Amino acid sequence: MLRFAFSRGAALAVAAGVLCFDAVGASAVAQDAGYDPYATQGSASSGSVFPYFSPTPVSSARWVATVSANVNVGPSFIGSDKYTFTPYPLISIRRGGQARRPSIPGDGFQLDLLNHEYLSFGPVGRYKSGRYFANDRKLFGLRKLPWTVEGGAFVEVWPTHNLRGRVEARHGFRDEDGWVVDLAADFVQPFGQFTFTVGPRASWASGKSMRNTFGVNEYEASLNNLVFPQHGLYAYKPESGFQSAGAATSLAYRLNDAWSATATASYSRLVGDAGRSPIVRRLGGERNQFNFGLTAAYSFGVN
Repeated sequence: MLRFAFSRGAALAVAAGVLCFDAVGASAVAQDAGYDPYATQGSASSGSVFPYFSPTPVSSARWVATVSANVNVGPSFIGSDKYTFTPYPLISIRRGGQARRPSIPGDGFQLDLLNHEYLSFGPVGRYKSGRYFANDRKLFGLRKLPWTVEGGAFVEVWPTHNLRGRVEARHGFRDEDGWVVDLAADFVQPFGQFTFTVGPRASWASGKSMRNTFGVNEYEASLNNLVFPQHGLYAYKPESGFQSAGAATSLAYRLNDAWSATATASYSRLVGDAGRSPIVRRLGGERNQFNFGLTAAYSFGVN
């Protein structure tokens, strides 16, 4: 049974706003006098096999900024069976004239050092929510898992205009956060003003990351068992490996050159040592994790 709660900590942390340089952000860009962001650069016979990835010529704007209002419904923490409703704003900026690619769920905030129609790579960042006693009283005795910001690098490959592969490797700003590597593949299909995406997802975590997120030491187990002896919580030290596998999909609608809306949904199942964690198995957690999101975005040129 799904139970819902509102995570004030997560909402406040994200509601402060995130400023990122996103070369493949929202598909809408601004209207400006003499500025046609969706016109094809050069003639129609330029030969690009990616017509909807065409570079956007900018006559007056050096940057394209996108301001979005977002709503997300997802687990209160990784492995939780309680769901949190989180609204948050987001600001992204990309260079004027860069390739316009569809926004795909699960991608971190990025800056392209190389932005080719077949290949792009560069630094990437992601906000990761924490785990607190306020999220679930059954977490009594367990240390809190503070929120963090992960930074690293990504590589993205488009072998055809409909297929994308992506790898992100990230590490939190604390040593105990460890490394996480996310793998994604997507089928992308535009039709009219809509763009549909769907594809598999997998996530690998280092030993530090797994122990930080899913581990339980002897002291924590003993404290929890004093209050909830029926859980039979035990010490657990997971090792590195794949922590989840699943799929993600999205449907974006471009209302006009400035406004767009996107609906996203994703599913992941905790696997391996992550799925065997007593936090998931003994404390009423859930191996099946769902996320749903809605975004409304407005874009404009910035000189």
